[in-house]
Amino acid sequence: MKKTLFIAIMAIFTANFANAQNAEDLSLNGNKTISVAASQAPVIEKLFTAWGKEFPGEFVEIFNTFKKTGKTNNQGLYDYKVDYAPKNGFIEIYGSHSFTVEVDGNYSKGDVITKEQILQAVYWNLANGNKLLGVSIRTDGEIFSECAVAFYEYNAAKGTLTPRADVNNNVLDAIGHDSETFVKLPKAGRDLKFVSSENGAEKTIKWNGNGF
Repeated sequence: MKKTLFIAIMAIFTANFANAQNAEDLSLNGNKTISVAASQAPVIEKLFTAWGKEFPGEFVEIFNTFKKTGKTNNQGLYDYKVDYAPKNGFIEIYGSHSFTVEVDGNYSKGDVITKEQILQAVYWNLANGNKLLGVSIRTDGEIFSECAVAFYEYNAAKGTLTPRADVNNNVLDAIGHDSETFVKLPKAGRDLKFVSSENGAEKTIKWNGNGF
């Protein structure tokens, strides 16, 4: 049975990903208005930093370390890479962990399994002069991946990120409200892609200038 994305869909990101931004937090608390402090940082960095104060955890720590040192803060079992493209208005923090199954269970003994932790953040301009921030999160659990996505409208004059429930709902409708489907935010262009949990097929959600 399909699960609704914006309900509690996981207790923790994983046992090895402590104190992390996660799908549950985003789905439960993605309806909060967030204050954005004045900053000369590139827009995506400023918005992501403001969002990260509301959702503190390892993704933000990794990004801050990368900004300071040019390196990722690899902790636990996961190796991380950061793709920071301020001119594109794009951030991706990607972690992976591969292991060989030693005991039969959800997988066969000897299988090599790769787990992933992914956060993407992107913004683009709206017709009213404001900006739309999107944040997506994916983690691979023991049995299936769990994902969430949230969109906010940034009003520079007010210094706020306000949830856009209409955009969220349009995207959720397009993916069938499936918490296993990962919405891929674009590094270039304005259309979204999502990977179906049923067959792994990649599909596109078209941007209409003010939503989907």
